Amino acid sequence: MPYSDPPPPGGYPDVKWHVPPQRPSLARRKRDFLRHLLRWGSMSEAAARTGVDRRTAHRWRAEDETFDLDCRERLTWRRQTILLAAMDRVENPRTRPVLYRGRQIGHIGRANDRIVAALMWSSEVLGRGK
Repeated sequence: MPYSDPPPPGGYPDVKWHVPPQRPSLARRKRDFLRHLLRWGSMSEAAARTGVDRRTAHRWRAEDETFDLDCRERLTWRRQTILLAAMDRVENPRTRPVLYRGRQIGHIGRANDRIVAALMWSSEVLGRGK
């Protein structure tokens, strides 16, 4: 009978058992969320990269004051970094050469200060609200 044969001594070499991965703990998911929030600067992007819903991240912020402070700190740091980069772009505009018949006859400097104006009026940069 084929069902009564004992298995080979080393087991069946061609059988691979699937072990589902364990779900990360809540602390691990919050830490990963904060890491992605610092990297990307967006609650939606960080939630998507962590594998949780955006509403879950907002619920975590509402329930845990320490987590909320960590989120605010990372968002403020990210906005200030963007503001510094934008100010650098305004102070040091990128130049592009103007060529005519193979020779450079001048250059054009371009600076976009709309992003700086938008960030300066942002509530996070001014220190207001959430």
